[in-house]
Amino acid sequence: MLSRRLCVISVIVFGSLAAAQDPKTEILTKPSDDRREQTLLRRITDRAFVHELANVAYKIPEGWEELPPHRLARKIDQRISTVLSIRRTEGDLAATLSWIPMDPGQKLSDWVRDTAAAGEFGEEFETLKAVYGKDRVTEPVKIKTGEFDVYRINIIGGLVSGEKYDGALVVFEVQSEKRSWLIKARISFPKGDQSKSNQIVMDVLKGFSKIPAKGESEPK
Repeated sequence: MLSRRLCVISVIVFGSLAAAQDPKTEILTKPSDDRREQTLLRRITDRAFVHELANVAYKIPEGWEELPPHRLARKIDQRISTVLSIRRTEGDLAATLSWIPMDPGQKLSDWVRDTAAAGEFGEEFETLKAVYGKDRVTEPVKIKTGEFDVYRINIIGGLVSGEKYDGALVVFEVQSEKRSWLIKARISFPKGDQSKSNQIVMDVLKGFSKIPAKGESEPK
């Protein structure tokens, strides 16, 4: 139950882009405050970052921009070590990416799965269902994108401006030398054509890539 309460804090809130920056976070306005190294995210270009402990890079998609860095409030889910928020003003889109270290013995299926176990689909789905209602959350679907097996959950409406926005939560796991990492992308977009929302989700996901082997070039 403690784990579920922690997950509730990090549930996606779908609203206007003005609400995309969680009011429970502190916006860092001074360049010296952007201490990416302390959150394990290293900038390698204006649009590309590397999370070295998770062995995963992220390149911000064309047409999207990085939101000002922010420091999570102490009461936000303590599991989250790294956050990157992006938006696209054209189309009124926003996404928040999170890197979360998994404890020894934890499995991706503890958090999300596409087959029910004891009637449940994992912590992430059950939390969304409790917050938004079971009729507004779809069961997880497994998709393949690049090098990753990703689980996607759709949310109909939101806690803020629910009649205007829908969203999606995508979750996958990566293995590093020392531990596993849970990576999530929480994406908000206006209600509309399903095919458009599918493309938006894929655009965000395509930014993820595994860090190249030693001697190869990093993402540009």
